[in-house]
Amino acid sequence: MRLLNVLSLIAIVFIFNSCQKGITGGDPVIPISNKIKTYTEDVTSGGSHNVVTFNVAYDANDRIISLISAASPGDRFEFQYSNANYTLDIYGSNQLTIHEVFFLNGNSMVDSTFQYNDTNDSLTEKYIYNASRQLITLKSYEYSKATGSVLDNVENYTYDNGGNIIKLADNYSVTTYDYYTNLAGNVVALYPYFPVPKNFVKTTTNVDGGTTVTLNHTYTFDSVNRLSTEKIVYDNNEVVIKSYTYY
Repeated sequence: MRLLNVLSLIAIVFIFNSCQKGITGGDPVIPISNKIKTYTEDVTSGGSHNVVTFNVAYDANDRIISLISAASPGDRFEFQYSNANYTLDIYGSNQLTIHEVFFLNGNSMVDSTFQYNDTNDSLTEKYIYNASRQLITLKSYEYSKATGSVLDNVENYTYDNGGNIIKLADNYSVTTYDYYTNLAGNVVALYPYFPVPKNFVKTTTNVDGGTTVTLNHTYTFDSVNRLSTEKIVYDNNEVVIKSYTYY
């Protein structure tokens, strides 16, 4: 059982267009901030409509340290960093629901994790990379003191020549990705130290137990080419709109 899939499409990902630049002309260049100030997720599904906005805060090294719900501050993500690892705590109504530790390898990428939730489930993971530092295999283990680590799932990743993930196959499903070739991006993920795509996703297709779900992604950008919105439309008419403002 996966408690929290940090590589899933549900995870918040901050994506920036590669054409970041200052305002040029006779005056000095004015730097443009790529730091997210607010992140909003607007979900329409099954006749319901829910909107949540998070305020994003950073430490002195510009690492995200929190995302706090603007309407319900007790709902939040909190990060703490050290040289060898970092932690993520997720709270709902001020109650800790998930705690996860991310251990780093010598290349400052995630090597392994340990996670537990508020129902006493726990999970460990092992990340395996190729010589190009691309994640190729992720092994997930259910963990208990009685049984130790028991392999639960194996995810295998395939890449295109540009370094984008084009296929994710695990024990349960196969997901494929198609990208906009004209939208290359400088991607900064909510979860640091993970590989990130080089281009914007155009279509996601998931096949699970004979059921196929397709997601179509479209984007808008502000006047200085920063991502403003990502709209994801499922073939069952579910719609997710992710919106961003900047410092």
